[in-house]
Amino acid sequence: MSSYLNNHNMAPRVPNQAEEEIDLKEVVAALLRYKKSMIVITVAIMIFSIFIAYFKTDIYQADLTLQIQDSTTSQGQGDFMAAALGTQGGNLGNEIAIFKSRFIAKKVLEKVQLGTRYYTTSGLKTVELYKQSPFIVQAGAISERLIGYEFHVQPVDPMHFRLMLEPTLGMKIGAFFGSASSAAMVQSVTYQGVFAYGSTINTPSFRLKVMKAGEMGMGDYTFTVTPNEYMYSLIQSSLNVALGAEKGSILTLSYQDNVPQRAQDVLNIIAEVYENQNVKIKSASAEKTLSFIDEQVGAINKALQQSAINLKDYKSSHVVIDLGSKAGLAATALSGYEAQMYELQMQESSLQNLLTYLKNNREIKGIDLSTASKSIVSLIQKIQEVNTLHSSLLVDYTPKHPSVMKAEEQLASLKEDLQGTIESSLRGIEERKTTLNGIIQKHTASLESLPEEERQLTQLNRTFMFNEKIYEYLLQKRAETAIIESSTVSGIRIIDDALVGGIAVQPNRALIVMMGLIIGLIIGILQAFIRHFLANTIQTINDLESHTTLPLYSVLPLFKGKKSLYEDALRVLLTRLEFNEEKPKVITITSSVKGEGRTTTALELAGVIGKSGKKVVVLDFDMRESRVNKKLAITNESGVSTLLAGLNSFEEVVRNVASNVDVVVAGPAPVNPYELIISDRLTSLLDEMRELYDYVILESPPAGLVADALVLMRLSDLNLIVFKAAYSKKDFIKSTNRFVNEHQLHNVGIILNGLELKKIRPWLRK
Repeated sequence: MSSYLNNHNMAPRVPNQAEEEIDLKEVVAALLRYKKSMIVITVAIMIFSIFIAYFKTDIYQADLTLQIQDSTTSQGQGDFMAAALGTQGGNLGNEIAIFKSRFIAKKVLEKVQLGTRYYTTSGLKTVELYKQSPFIVQAGAISERLIGYEFHVQPVDPMHFRLMLEPTLGMKIGAFFGSASSAAMVQSVTYQGVFAYGSTINTPSFRLKVMKAGEMGMGDYTFTVTPNEYMYSLIQSSLNVALGAEKGSILTLSYQDNVPQRAQDVLNIIAEVYENQNVKIKSASAEKTLSFIDEQVGAINKALQQSAINLKDYKSSHVVIDLGSKAGLAATALSGYEAQMYELQMQESSLQNLLTYLKNNREIKGIDLSTASKSIVSLIQKIQEVNTLHSSLLVDYTPKHPSVMKAEEQLASLKEDLQGTIESSLRGIEERKTTLNGIIQKHTASLESLPEEERQLTQLNRTFMFNEKIYEYLLQKRAETAIIESSTVSGIRIIDDALVGGIAVQPNRALIVMMGLIIGLIIGILQAFIRHFLANTIQTINDLESHTTLPLYSVLPLFKGKKSLYEDALRVLLTRLEFNEEKPKVITITSSVKGEGRTTTALELAGVIGKSGKKVVVLDFDMRESRVNKKLAITNESGVSTLLAGLNSFEEVVRNVASNVDVVVAGPAPVNPYELIISDRLTSLLDEMRELYDYVILESPPAGLVADALVLMRLSDLNLIVFKAAYSKKDFIKSTNRFVNEHQLHNVGIILNGLELKKIRPWLRK
């Protein structure tokens, strides 16, 4: 406090930019000033978040774990038929894409109706009835604007119900304010009628049938209808498929829904659909192979029967002896070699067809690889995987994208490798055929030396044995294929069936409420700072101290009927004046603008001085707009104006209003008050007052409005400028700084008036 008094005679220093920066005290002061609004905003937003958390729909998650089995581990490395049928472990990334595909979603919707949903109210919440609805809706057709719209069902009696459609609040508001589209929408969705259960309701907007499925209470039920074509995206977005391990064959499927049982059902159906489709694809290849073998078996069977008949007829029409051991062995060997030649020709034909298909088709799928080598099967699988990758990239990128071009280059390289491998296999088959032809010709030549009849018998016998071996070969292949078909499994093993936890995965209500609290605090603090920086009025002592270095002589509390506190603050001010080294006697009390409380301050200070036993006089120099006489309810016929004009003596204008307190009102308003103030008579008057009174208080007009105040301030021992909290603008402080500096006033102090008591106490503790 003494620092204010010791420095009161120093010229004020305008704060520089660094001093005007926000400090921690100012931040805390702003928060404390607007703490009520901060609390209200925080509580309001938190209550709103509680409201949201309460009404937010619970989301449950069903989880299922399955394994995509690798058939090579169970069927052997050399089982190329299994590879051809696609039972070997594939790219799990492709399997994930299949699970998330529209195809799977479509198959699921064929098995379960997800688009029609039923609701009822329980307390303040809307509850969905899944498999527990007392009625079932069969929707034949529905207008697009009614998709997902709430249909209300109210039971009328055991045989009838009322069906209603009502416009939403937004539609009603739009129609009320004259929106033509909203008015038309309100009219189109407004519907009501009473119908019998099971009857068809046919309107221009919808066609449906409501059938009773159980006892209906008298409550209000609702249902929504969404066609399947609008449900695909819902299934795809609700389903998540992830790898159980980076290099493993485990997939984890999860599905989220607001009804736990439905989430579990949908996930089980997805796994079932995928498994059945997997079996179907594998069985299709085996069926195709069986069909081909059956055709060959039929043809060979006919040839075998015919060769048996020919052999029998020849033996019955010719008298021949049995073949010699050499001829018999040659015939048996020839039939075996010819059977091998037949197998090679089948392989050659299959590979030729594959080579032609490869040259004429971009993608490679649906090929029977039962006769292909392991290297060919491996290359085809790689090509199929890259083709899938290439197709998926084209969904998001153009053909000129580097990733797409890289995939195309990889495809071209793999196809070139596959073509080279096939051509190499064909050359190997051709070499084996050439070798077999040489062996067959050698054995055929050995039979040429036989007699005619024996040679013919050998030929017939050889044909019969050839057909018999081919027939046996085809029967063996058919049996193998039939076993594969009958034992075809999906290659999928369900490890954990779909299971739903008892706790909803969403929403996290505690988190919502916590976020509401945090957001409320942030918004509350933000509004406090915005109000603080936008507010241009003096709110705290810190607002004064941060904008001026003029000494603060007193802070007067907001007057709320407790005058004792107000007077205590004035006594503190009087004590400071008494202990001031320069003992000011003539004190000018002014303000920057009117309405800041300078008149009240001057009179109340005079009252406190009088009660202390000191004599004091108050002179009202605001001759343009006198207020002292109004405050004291006394006449204004004579006063300072008539005194300075020489029309009255001091004794004629002075009035005693309290013990030791005299007052001289302003008097009639003169034509030019400034001329009276600058007259020598004022100086003489003040000298006289110094002799008669302990304190002379000059109630001055606002310093920022007229020049009268400047004259009085130069003649005074101390000048106190009154600012009023929550009224005086901060710009007034800056104007006061300029006024004091420009006129080099060294005896200026400040009184902050009308401040709340709780904001004064920190200053009193300084």
